[in-house]
Amino acid sequence: MKLRCCNGNKPPVCPPAPEERPDFFAQFGVTSSPASGSSLPLIQLFNVGEGIRLEGDSDIMLEPGWLYLVDYIFLATPEPNGYMQIVPRINGSLRGLYSFFAPTGTERNASASGSFTTNEAAVSEARLSFHLTYPSTTRNIDISGAVSITPLVRIRNSGS
Repeated sequence: MKLRCCNGNKPPVCPPAPEERPDFFAQFGVTSSPASGSSLPLIQLFNVGEGIRLEGDSDIMLEPGWLYLVDYIFLATPEPNGYMQIVPRINGSLRGLYSFFAPTGTERNASASGSFTTNEAAVSEARLSFHLTYPSTTRNIDISGAVSITPLVRIRNSGS
């Protein structure tokens, strides 16, 4: 017997209706040498649709009503035996659970990557940025990388 989503005996998981599928996604990049304790300055690499946008040079705005997947990867050159730390900031709050601490050895290279989902934009627009920290002994960090954002599923309000 073949189960079909269009009859009354729906299987546990049906594909969403076309209007419930996300039709937007975006990627942002950074190539900079920002100060420690600052947000990474971003540029838009591509943006399909209108649900995600860059506000200013560091804040990514997420359209409400979606669960988002956020992926990031950064490469940098702190001083030998140093470190860099990347901490996502969502709606003004640092999110240590999604952060990455990247130590260097005798070489200057460090990389940080992470992936997380967030429902912070379930009810209202959310603001996402990435906070960079490194030691005061680092003269120049030269960081580059990318942030990709994809809406996964529509989140329905309990009142709707």
